Amino acid sequence: PQMLLAGALVPYREMNHGLFERSTGIRERGGVPVPALVMPLRYAYEGMIVGQATRNPFEIERMRLQRRIDRARDLDSPMSEKEANRFELAKEGLRRLLAAGACTKEDAAALVHRIQRLSSSGKRIQVETMKIWPDDDSRARPASDFFVNERIDLMVREAETFRNDYRNTKLMDVFLALKKPLPWATGDLPAKPTVFIEPSGTLETQRYCAFLLSFIVIGCVLMTAIIISRQNRQTR
Repeated sequence: PQMLLAGALVPYREMNHGLFERSTGIRERGGVPVPALVMPLRYAYEGMIVGQATRNPFEIERMRLQRRIDRARDLDSPMSEKEANRFELAKEGLRRLLAAGACTKEDAAALVHRIQRLSSSGKRIQVETMKIWPDDDSRARPASDFFVNERIDLMVREAETFRNDYRNTKLMDVFLALKKPLPWATGDLPAKPTVFIEPSGTLETQRYCAFLLSFIVIGCVLMTAIIISRQNRQTR
């Protein structure tokens, strides 16, 4: 059952409607069947897939730059000259990162880290003039190719599309999405939001899966200790 309900061998959208709490529209939009909610292997698989999509060297640096850009855009007051320069530097760094190329995985990792470092603490002229693609080398390819799995990236992007759908009225537990709703979250969303705002009551999927798996492991250890202790007392 764990192998079948982990989400790897058989996609959830191909499973029977009766396995879902609300089958209408949920199964095809990243919903999770009810039996899979108690399958530890499902959380292990989901955490690994999301980790591969978000914790590889390229995505780590890209997300750092993107967060800097998003924070600058969300400022309530006008940006100062220093903040505006950092904002433009982050945008230029992100453009350079997406256009970077290398011949080996090691060169790609070093280049990606260098772009992020200069975009954070360097000068704009350094970022604009840095070499991001090897000259006259047929082996060169985009730096993202060394770290980003296209199939996994597509799966996670599709899940995020379902999670951030403007038609959602409540928080959804979408398989392979980047964030999960907490059990005590109310789940109410604005009817027609003009801009996307990350709702409260969510947790990063990797942490969510790690907490659940830790709870399961600790629970199994405690149950085993209780059962063995009880059997020992009965034996005496």
